[in-house]
Amino acid sequence: METTAPDKPVKVITPDPLSIAEYWRELKKYRSLIWVFAWQEIKTQYAQTLFGVAWIVLRPLIILTVFTILFNYLLHIQTRSPYFLFAFCGMIAWNFFQNIANNASTAILQRQYLIRKMYFPKMVLPLAKVLVAGVELLASLLILCVMMLIARHAPGWGLFLLPVFIALNIFCGLAVALWMNALNIRYRDLNQVVQPLIGIAIWFTPVFFPTTIIPPSFYFLAYLNPIAGVIEGYRYALLGEPFPDIAYFPAMIFTVCLALAGAWYLTRVEDEIVDYA
Repeated sequence: METTAPDKPVKVITPDPLSIAEYWRELKKYRSLIWVFAWQEIKTQYAQTLFGVAWIVLRPLIILTVFTILFNYLLHIQTRSPYFLFAFCGMIAWNFFQNIANNASTAILQRQYLIRKMYFPKMVLPLAKVLVAGVELLASLLILCVMMLIARHAPGWGLFLLPVFIALNIFCGLAVALWMNALNIRYRDLNQVVQPLIGIAIWFTPVFFPTTIIPPSFYFLAYLNPIAGVIEGYRYALLGEPFPDIAYFPAMIFTVCLALAGAWYLTRVEDEIVDYA
C-alpha cells in the first residue's frame, strides 16, 4: 500500500497480503525488474562457459545427434516427418518446459540475500527465469528453421498456432515452478525429489518417439501428460504433423488452472517464504 507524504511517496508494508488487483498493479510497476534479472542471468550463464553463446547451439545438436543414432538408426523408429526434425521439435518443447520447471523453481530461494534488503513482488523472479529459458527456445527455433530449409520441409498454416502452444508450454513449466517457490522454504528437500522426477519423465513423454508406438491400452497414460499434448502441438505447428488429440486437452486445461492457482497461492504467502535466519 502507498501513502503520500508531503515530500514523497512512502511504501508501507503490512502483514496483510495484497488483493489480486493490487498485486497485479505492483507487478506492472516493477516489470522492468523482470528484464533486469533476466539480463543479469543471461550474461552470467553464457559468459562463464567455454563456448559462450555458441553452447546454446552446440548442446541441443549434440543431444539430437545421439538420440537420432539411437532411435532412428538403431531402433528404426519411423516418423512422418524426417526423424531429426521430429525429434528436435520435441526437444525444443521439452527443454523449454524443463528449463522453466527446474530453474524457476528455486528463483526466490536463490535471491534471499536480495529480497531481505528491498521490496518487489516475488513473482518477478520466476518470470525472469521464463525469459532466460526463452533465449534458448528462440535459438532452438532458429536452428530448426535452418534444418527445415536444408530438408526442404516447409511449415503449414498451423504455424500461426505456435504462440498458443508456446503459452501452454510456459504454463506447464510455471505449474511446477510457482508451487515449488511457495513450498521451498518450508520443504527444502522438495527439489531433490521433483527435479529427478522431471529428468525421468522425458522417457515417458513422446519427445524422441511418436505416440503411435505406445500400445492403445496405454494411451490414457499419455493423455494424462500435458507436455505430451504441447509437444504434439509444436509438431503440428512447425512440421505439419497431425493436430494433438482432443484427449490431451483436459490435462492441458488442468495444468493452466494449476499454474494460475500457484500464482495466486504465491501472492498469498510470498512474504512468509523469505528466510530471515
